[in-house]
Amino acid sequence: METSFSICSWIRPRNNGNTQDAWFSYQVASSNDDEITISAIGTWDSLFGDNFASSATILETDVWSNYCQTWDLTSTTRRVYVNGVEVANKATTSGRKLKAGGVLVLGQDQDSRGGGFNAAQAFSGDLYNLVVLDKKLSSEEVSNLYKSGRCGGLDMDLNENVVLEWTDFLDAQRNGDVKVERGTCSQWELVRGLIEDELLEHLMKHHKYDE
Repeated sequence: METSFSICSWIRPRNNGNTQDAWFSYQVASSNDDEITISAIGTWDSLFGDNFASSATILETDVWSNYCQTWDLTSTTRRVYVNGVEVANKATTSGRKLKAGGVLVLGQDQDSRGGGFNAAQAFSGDLYNLVVLDKKLSSEEVSNLYKSGRCGGLDMDLNENVVLEWTDFLDAQRNGDVKVERGTCSQWELVRGLIEDELLEHLMKHHKYDE
C-alpha cells in the first residue's frame, strides 16, 4: 500500500447540498490533511494533500457509477476512472509514499485523525462492492471490473492483491446515520459495457429482471 494502491467502488450519490462530501477518507497522525480524500459530487479528490478534482470526477446523482482511483510510486501518477474510462490524471511528488498507520473512514472527512467531523462534509448516498488493493490496476483491469457489473467482482488473479474487501467494511464499526440494506442484483448487469449506460439505467429502473 505504501508504494501502490487502487480504490474501486460502486457509488450512487444523493445531493444533500454538501459541496465537500467525502465518501472515502484516510488520514495519519503526521499529516496536515488526509492522505486520501475522495468526494462523489463535490470538487474534492485529494491524494497527499493535493486536490485534483474536476468536473470530470464528479459523479451523477441518483445513478450507480463505478469509480476507481489508482496510483503507484514508480509512475508517480494517480488516475481516476469513472465507469471504466480514465477521466483525470496527475503526477505526485517523486519519492512520496502513502503513509501507514492511519485511520480509514467512509462517508465523512476527518479534520483530525479519526475525528474532527463536520456535518457539511458528510456523504449522502449508497456504496457497494468497495475494494482496496495494494496494486495499481491497469486500464484494462479497471475496464473489466466495470464491465463485470455492480454485482460482479475482480479478475481471479487480483484476489491476492486485495487489502480490504466489501465484507470487511460491512463488519466494521458504524456510527451516525448509516444503514446496511440487503439488495438484489439485476441480471441487466450482465450487459453492462455492451449497451449505453443511459439505456441500461432505464432498463434496470423500468423493467424488472432480478435474480
